[in-house]
Amino acid sequence: MKYFKKFKELFNLKVITKFSKQKSIENFKEENNSLLVNVKSNNKQKIIDYIFFAKIISSYAVVLLHVNNFWDFSEKNKKKWIVKNIYDAIFYYAVPFFVLCIGATLLDFNERYGLLEYNKRRFIKVFLPLLGWTLILYLYKVYILKNIPKESLYFSSIWNYFFQSKLYSIYNSLHVFLLTYMLIPLLVYIEKNKRIRIYTYYFFLLLLTQGFIPYIIGLFGNKIVWIYNLKIGYLIYIFAGYIINNYSFSGKAKIIIYILGILSTIIQLYGTMILTLRYNRIILLYKGYLNLPSVLQSCSFFLFVKEYYYLITKLINKKYIYKLGSVTIGPFFMHFTVMETVSRFKNFEKLISFNLLFHSFFIFSICIIISLILKKIPLFKILVP
Repeated sequence: MKYFKKFKELFNLKVITKFSKQKSIENFKEENNSLLVNVKSNNKQKIIDYIFFAKIISSYAVVLLHVNNFWDFSEKNKKKWIVKNIYDAIFYYAVPFFVLCIGATLLDFNERYGLLEYNKRRFIKVFLPLLGWTLILYLYKVYILKNIPKESLYFSSIWNYFFQSKLYSIYNSLHVFLLTYMLIPLLVYIEKNKRIRIYTYYFFLLLLTQGFIPYIIGLFGNKIVWIYNLKIGYLIYIFAGYIINNYSFSGKAKIIIYILGILSTIIQLYGTMILTLRYNRIILLYKGYLNLPSVLQSCSFFLFVKEYYYLITKLINKKYIYKLGSVTIGPFFMHFTVMETVSRFKNFEKLISFNLLFHSFFIFSICIIISLILKKIPLFKILVP
């Protein structure tokens, strides 16, 4: 009986100690969890806010660049082409912005869901829309626009239009994005406290090997062969998107980045104009999304959007930004087809093409309206996920 009492007392002591420890741990979690929840929700809110807006201006820039038709250069329209070149240089961030958004939002996906869910979402949000739009627009061009012969309506032809982006060359970008999506899971399992340092290292490594060195070689007439042009060069924007989204730059650093962005735009603008007018053909030395001027311009403007997005929210209600930002993939896929359709009505096209900004905004608006309608129809919802 005596030993039984001692054992009971010892057991109670252990239980009490264990319980008190457990309670203290739970209290700690409870106290800190509220902080963690707030931080996460604030970060998520911040990402949603400016990323949605970044997607909108990126999607509009894609439309504007193609309405602008930078490639339309000849002896007769040199003055018009100079204006086209200005617009092209200013809005050249269009495609890089999409990739920057991917980096800002997906390099920590493992904190929200697993690898299986990640692949499922990429399949639904990228692969299915690409497949669906290719098929629908292919049929539209065959039966409505009639600029693809009906004789080509067989499986191998549709297959080639999809995988070789024969429908529109811009679809090549999405195939590059798919490759980039496949590489992201390799990057997310780097320890969170080491990510900024490691991603910064790879950003500058890619900037050097894919942007700076090829750019310098080009300036000296491409007399040296550079063999390290990688198909995964777009990862530079993935790393940049994450760094810009998660790192707080000092005031001086922001000013330097903005100045580099402005200088890069000016160099691209004047460099392309001077060389093109000199050789009487379009010279692309300062163009290319992995070229140094494009990387600096896109990253600096992305940082600017992140820092000063709050000013936009004073003019536009956030719910409209979220709504438009959720369907920006629609204009990316269909704007060429809308442009082709509008061009069939010559008088109307002349009416809206008096100004490039208005013309591109009209095409963009049509695409957005169609996308919002499709999003409400269950059968076509996969086209604008």
